[in-house]
Amino acid sequence: MTVKVLDAICGSGKTSYAIQHINESPDKLFIYVTPFLSEVKRIKNESIQEFYEPEIKYGKGKKSNHIKVLVEEAANIVMTHELFARLDPETLMNIKLEGYTLIMDEVANVLNTVGDITKDDIRSLRDSDILRIEPTGEITWLDILYDGVFNHLKVLAMKKNLFIHNGVIIFWTMPVINFSSFEEVYILTYLFDGQIQKYYYDMHEIKYQKYSVVKAKEKYKLTQYSKSLEPREYIGSLLGIYEDYQNGKSISKLNTNYLVKSNKPDKALSKAWFHKANTSQIDQLRKNLLTFFTTQALTKVDDLFWTTFKSLAPEIKNKKCKINKKDDRSKDNFIPFNTRATNAYADKTAMAFVLNRFMNPNEKQFFSSRGIEVDEDLLATSDLIQFLFRGCIRNNKPMDCYIPSSRMRTLLKKWINYEI
Repeated sequence: MTVKVLDAICGSGKTSYAIQHINESPDKLFIYVTPFLSEVKRIKNESIQEFYEPEIKYGKGKKSNHIKVLVEEAANIVMTHELFARLDPETLMNIKLEGYTLIMDEVANVLNTVGDITKDDIRSLRDSDILRIEPTGEITWLDILYDGVFNHLKVLAMKKNLFIHNGVIIFWTMPVINFSSFEEVYILTYLFDGQIQKYYYDMHEIKYQKYSVVKAKEKYKLTQYSKSLEPREYIGSLLGIYEDYQNGKSISKLNTNYLVKSNKPDKALSKAWFHKANTSQIDQLRKNLLTFFTTQALTKVDDLFWTTFKSLAPEIKNKKCKINKKDDRSKDNFIPFNTRATNAYADKTAMAFVLNRFMNPNEKQFFSSRGIEVDEDLLATSDLIQFLFRGCIRNNKPMDCYIPSSRMRTLLKKWINYEI
């Protein structure tokens, strides 16, 4: 199996190609996976073939039970990423027998940290011959009759997808069978080479081929991947990227006034920087956000969206930039920085990206220790471009941007100039 990665910029027609492919393949069975319920409805509405959405009314009232029934009935299914990650071995075996094609809108969450366990816990379980640590770091569960506080680890380890790193950090990885059970696999995303799923594929030696999507005579088709097909310069012309100096003149200091001499500008606004920042720096960032949306890009609360690390957002929110404690996005204008595959903010005319994106060091070491090279700059660029495309530039309209991290602005400019 070779995964087909549709690595194309937002708005290029990836989803339209997928729906076209479905409509032109009445003899195939499809499982379509998407992050949002709104996209579930789109697939059901625009596909000629009938798609079924799992419901909580089968077996023990779990959607996963309905998926099992739908696969046995050889039905086309549309589901969320969350449900896809929970497919059990029996369902996956039936998927393989039926010859399904997988279309995944945006990359999956293929790597997670498993908490609530200490180094001493691991040592005790190992010394008691309850588990074994393989040379690869994989955890093999030996005591199948074990019934205790670490049952959640047992369940994951029995699926052969639990790894230990640095003697204490436990990573869950999505079982490879979630992909290998399909006859064909399509991944719809952008800048795939910077994303964790790419490194996961490399680790498991899953082959993939990247394609661009082009439109000719009202029909979408795949072609050999080339970034030259992307209208990056045009997109750059739509972005009003704030700079402290414009036309040689000082405008303001919103990109630098929160720094101190000891700071390394390229590391500023990383998660580690935020944890070390003093109160005056955080206060200045809060003021900067408000200043940008009231003087540099005069914007109403309903016309902007912003982000930073979610745990730190309450510290820099203000009367323009809001975040709801209960994660009700209808009551604020905050969006998680890794939001993808939604058009819900396409009317917003200004944005702020107040963070400097680096890969989690433990995740980076997890892959690098296995000989997998990680491109943190491409990862950061991918998240920034995806975030920008939540706003009105996806509709070819100008958008004001506040990106105070010098590293993130530099990466954006390199992307615009096809240097990334």
